[in-house]
Amino acid sequence: MPRPKIFLVGGPSGAGKDALLAGAREKAADVAFVVRDVTRAADQCSALERSVSSDEFATGEYALRWSAHGTTDYGIPAKALEEVLAAGRTIVLNVSRGTFAEARDKYADRADVYVLLVTASREALRERLTARARDGDDAEARLQRATAYAPPDARFWPVVRITNDKSLAEGVDRFVAALRRPEEYCVPVLGLVGCSASGKSTLCAELPAAAVIAADDFYLPRDACPRFDLAADIRWPAGVPDAFQVRGNADLNHPDSVDWAACADAVDAAVEAVVDAGGGGVVVVEGLLLLGAGAERVRDRCSTLILLDDGYDDPAKQEVLWRRKWTRSGHLGKKSYQDRGVTADEYAAYWGDYVSARWKEHGLERIEAVSGRIHRVDAHADDRSAQVERILRALAPS
Repeated sequence: MPRPKIFLVGGPSGAGKDALLAGAREKAADVAFVVRDVTRAADQCSALERSVSSDEFATGEYALRWSAHGTTDYGIPAKALEEVLAAGRTIVLNVSRGTFAEARDKYADRADVYVLLVTASREALRERLTARARDGDDAEARLQRATAYAPPDARFWPVVRITNDKSLAEGVDRFVAALRRPEEYCVPVLGLVGCSASGKSTLCAELPAAAVIAADDFYLPRDACPRFDLAADIRWPAGVPDAFQVRGNADLNHPDSVDWAACADAVDAAVEAVVDAGGGGVVVVEGLLLLGAGAERVRDRCSTLILLDDGYDDPAKQEVLWRRKWTRSGHLGKKSYQDRGVTADEYAAYWGDYVSARWKEHGLERIEAVSGRIHRVDAHADDRSAQVERILRALAPS
């Protein structure tokens, strides 16, 4: 008997999960779509929900159970799930994100457990949520909650991703195809983070990536960025060089200077392109500020995170980095700082008091928050691309 597969369906409000589930149920008769119990009126339930009273729910036996908004209880009946598991079937469960870990812990020894994440672009979410808004609803608040939905992190890999932006028929076809061939829809997203000049761009060029998304491409307009005072914040040896004034005092090494929502949309589009091509590719998103507050919606799309460890506490290694950045030309279409008349002492001060300090604040000091998901790779090692490729191979779904 084949090993069962369990798909835990999740995604933001407005992504179209219920419509896809209903359509897929009609097209995939061999798949078990387990009906969940819900404590709300029958006329408010979908075809994959059964209305029960609070008393019935309290005495029911559930494999998974959760509450929403403090008013509604949901449960996956234990008996129904056990029956289809015993039959070796492919199983679809419409559950809460908060049940993913429990489901994985309970059933990973008996079935291949996947998270099936249904997403949509901000424009599609806005259109759907506005259309379904009732009198008194705050559609914009609902949109903010939907776009802030955090995808499951690397603990729940492999994640099957479906972007539901097209017609219902196309969405249903893609949903059913993902149930049949989940490996084609499991696209690893590698988050590559490190200090400036740690070699992120060079490493990206060495990796077998289907697409590279650079957070640097999503800076907000300079007047929308946080400000800082070059003269006050940096201990210059001889004043503020004109070469640094092109920033207009915009603090580009601050996470609030990046449009993370647009960056997340670009990651989703890249993943969809890999799926459309038949799978098998890796998407890399790289940036200095990926660990910063506000970058969660991009970071949480990553299957794993790679930290290019630059040797922050080693003065000799830091000098390698700042001299590399000081002499490098062509980056972002600019002359090197050296060619623009910045002395080594001036750049060393700028590096230590600004670039390195921002990296410590928005990178190193936030590592603990993602400690279970991050791999360290020596930024100065000759075999760093081989190290990263080994990590990627470990992520590949079997």
